[in-house]
Amino acid sequence: MSWWNRLVVAAVGTNPLTSYTRLGFAVRRGAFDGADLSVDLTGRVALITGANSGIGFVTARELARRRARVFMLCRDAGRAQDAAARIRAEVPQAALEVRALDVGRLDQVRRFAEGLELPAVDILVQNAAVLPAERRLTPEGLEETLAPNLVGPYLLTELLRPKLALSPDARLVLVSSGGMYPRTLDVATLHHEKGAFDGMTAYADSKRALIELSEHWAATWPASITVSGMHPGWADTPGVVRALPTFHKLTRLLLRSPEESADTVIWLAASTKARGRSGLFWF
Repeated sequence: MSWWNRLVVAAVGTNPLTSYTRLGFAVRRGAFDGADLSVDLTGRVALITGANSGIGFVTARELARRRARVFMLCRDAGRAQDAAARIRAEVPQAALEVRALDVGRLDQVRRFAEGLELPAVDILVQNAAVLPAERRLTPEGLEETLAPNLVGPYLLTELLRPKLALSPDARLVLVSSGGMYPRTLDVATLHHEKGAFDGMTAYADSKRALIELSEHWAATWPASITVSGMHPGWADTPGVVRALPTFHKLTRLLLRSPEESADTVIWLAASTKARGRSGLFWF
């Protein structure tokens, strides 16, 4: 990185209004090495939750472009099939498989993991998340933010751990959020049973806890599995439009594109430089 670029990066700092936006990405991309992602992923199997739109869609497309066999794990099978068709139109050689999976329903997670006939999993990207406006419970009694953002990803990851351990270079990437920064982890309040429910707070808490899990897994799992937490900045995705319409309206000109937001996810999943750098939080 040049001295000028270092100066600009320091000026942008970690202020969300500059660092999390497309401005922050534009400043930092000057230090990127394009060769990092000039990789051939032939023979590698990637599972991506929430792959039908936004960051998950871009991640699926770019891993498929690099010839990984990509499983798109999505709550809505119809939307997932449409997303797969869009990827195939752009990447004709894409090896894609769609699986219906609501990661917030633990019974579905168990059935999926039990029925997954793969000798090994090389890449698991836990990207799916929700931000409901009201407190609701899943049929299994979990708060509806906590289930798909934390408990479901935990269960799916634990059930797939034996398959990850069979890969000589496995990657687990957990997509978090910059909204977690002001939150401290209080396990006793993760269900948000008391007081007025705030969807953003519940979302931030679940994402904060997810990063604690990444540190735990990195410390206890085999060195062959690289565990990475990351947050993508402020992304202009369909999920943000639905969950935070006012925020999107006020900031849409500053928000990162899904491609910019997914860039680090793809780097962590595919780059040889990320291998073995386990337990870190990336932005």
